[in-house]
Amino acid sequence: MNISLDNSKQEKLQSILIIDDDKFIQKFISKTLSTNYTSLCASNGLEGIDTAKKKLPDIILLDVEMPGMNGYEVCDALKQDNKTRNIPIIFLSGKTSTREKMLGYEAGAVDFLTKPCEKEELIAKLNIHSNQHSTHRALESKAADASQTALIVMIGNNELGQVIQFMENAYAITSFEQLANRFFQVTNNLNLNCCLFFSTAEGNKFFSSKGSVTPLEMELMPALQSAGNRFHDFGCRTQITYPRVSLLIKNMPINDMETYGRYKDLFPSLLSATDAKIKALDTERALLLQSQSVSASFQAVNNTLSSLSNSLNDSQKKVVVSLSNMLTELEGKLPHMGLEEDQEAFLLKRVEDAIHNTHDLSDQSDTVQQSFQTITRLLQHLSERQQKILDMIFTRFDQEHLDETSNDGSGSDIELF
Repeated sequence: MNISLDNSKQEKLQSILIIDDDKFIQKFISKTLSTNYTSLCASNGLEGIDTAKKKLPDIILLDVEMPGMNGYEVCDALKQDNKTRNIPIIFLSGKTSTREKMLGYEAGAVDFLTKPCEKEELIAKLNIHSNQHSTHRALESKAADASQTALIVMIGNNELGQVIQFMENAYAITSFEQLANRFFQVTNNLNLNCCLFFSTAEGNKFFSSKGSVTPLEMELMPALQSAGNRFHDFGCRTQITYPRVSLLIKNMPINDMETYGRYKDLFPSLLSATDAKIKALDTERALLLQSQSVSASFQAVNNTLSSLSNSLNDSQKKVVVSLSNMLTELEGKLPHMGLEEDQEAFLLKRVEDAIHNTHDLSDQSDTVQQSFQTITRLLQHLSERQQKILDMIFTRFDQEHLDETSNDGSGSDIELF
């Protein structure tokens, strides 16, 4: 092990606390180390403990035998304190027995120097423990950094997991209210107070995670969306806009820039999925309304054609009956009207021809009626199929609404590793 003095390493070891009731020892060690170290001195245990807590030296040289508190008691007190427990302590003692050294190690010391000690031995041991202490602090710093990094990754994965879960649940959402509630589940888990603005085919819709949306927010959110920028920051508030959705966060963590930046990376993905779902809901509702309109039109045309067919058939029958009655009446009246026989025959022949023509037209009417019936049956079939499709859609909506209600709030603790 290299025990030579290295200025770059010594810069890390700025101070040494000497706790010894012997002034000569204090001066000797201070002078010996004056080139490379800043020396602090204490003449008894209590003073040494107080100085160690205030100055936090890099190494402590501690005499074993002192009036009042001995070195073992001082060492034990320093190791019990969180501020000083990691400072390396080297015992100074005129006693060199194994028992004395064991007591020192048990108290928490890292080394043992016998008084009087040689200058070279003192510096060599200080260099050794200086390097070990520097390495220990560097490892602690790296461990702390690694722990913090791992924590950040776990938090980020948890948040990403919530976004993925939101996207999965979005497929079953059938209303804008459900979509907003699902979105707020994510923001509530992040302790964010938010407002949502949906620009839909039905008109503008506003939602709040807490309370109601104020008139000023209703005016401000569409105005910022029209401005065109993705992010709008003002104080602790941030609005993120997409073509069909805007999110206003009213308590962004501006004092925690790491979390602040993470949220700005997280929400665009969430809002992009929400924007796509709003478009899908608009399209689905438009198709549903169109389907309902077509179904109603089919039914209306079917009813109209059926009524027309029946009306035409009834009219034809009434014409035939009317002509037949007229023929019967003429046959009874003509002999008393003073007409020549050929005139009577002519009139009766004309009426009979009209009746026959009417029967022919009635036969053609039956053909037209059959065509009407064929058309009405086809329209009825299409109407029934359309109604089945609508029933399936509404059944799915009802089932998905029940699933949404039963699963409301579930999975909020999802984590992704």
